[in-house]
Amino acid sequence: MKKFISLVLVMFIASRLFSQDTLPKFTITERGDKVTVSWTNPYQRMVQLNIQRSYDSLKNFSTVYSATSPQLPQNGFTDPRPATNRTFYRIFYVLEGGSYFFSRSKRAFGSAPVAAAPVDNSRDVANARDLTNGAFNNPIAGDKRMVAIKIKDSIFRKLPVTAFRSFRDSILRQTKDTIYSINDTSIGLSPFVVVEIYKTSSYVFISKDGYINVSVPQVNDKKYHVKFFEENGTALFEIHMVKESPLILDKSNFIHSGWFLFELYEDNKLKEKNRLFVPKEF
Repeated sequence: MKKFISLVLVMFIASRLFSQDTLPKFTITERGDKVTVSWTNPYQRMVQLNIQRSYDSLKNFSTVYSATSPQLPQNGFTDPRPATNRTFYRIFYVLEGGSYFFSRSKRAFGSAPVAAAPVDNSRDVANARDLTNGAFNNPIAGDKRMVAIKIKDSIFRKLPVTAFRSFRDSILRQTKDTIYSINDTSIGLSPFVVVEIYKTSSYVFISKDGYINVSVPQVNDKKYHVKFFEENGTALFEIHMVKESPLILDKSNFIHSGWFLFELYEDNKLKEKNRLFVPKEF
């Protein structure tokens, strides 16, 4: 009987394990007031994986977990914070060679009972790009308030409350920005941030054996040179003439791990401007 129970338990665990979605998809499971994010990893050369959480679904994500062994075939993370229907998760991961990806965000539905929190409309930017404070949506005739539009801590512009409706409509119709009320005379404006989609270069990349390769066509007929920069744009070093292809560079030239920028020139014309991720392996 004990052997039978153990076998059933093993089969149950295995079924849960192999039911995990494969990256870039992932699975969310709620148990009690906790939520578990789990995934199957098809990549053997993953160098970084982070779980990120937001209460917005589109922005304001922050990392809540970094996998110590990102290359594991199956893994998961249990968020100790109670799940609500405003909690969204996504996975950010980096593969050897520098290519990185963001999964689509997925919401925890918060089926478990959660203590109700006081509603603060002045800070409610979680479910929409529009504000919900009626003091701005329906001003009374003769209202002489001046509304300050703020981006972070700086005032972007001021306008009469009677003119705010036109400003609000132009923001919502012509941009992807978010507006929210701070108080009855101040509006916050959060500019929409475009997520940059990174594509690994076919000319400058890290090979499977961990070396930086500069691989260019017709190296004997064309003049190539490469400039490398720190992520902040500070010049690092330059190869004035690529005389062989592939040209192998040692990672020690890059001083530290992380992102680096580069510019590849062909016959003194910019051929590619891209970035390169050097992992911690030296």
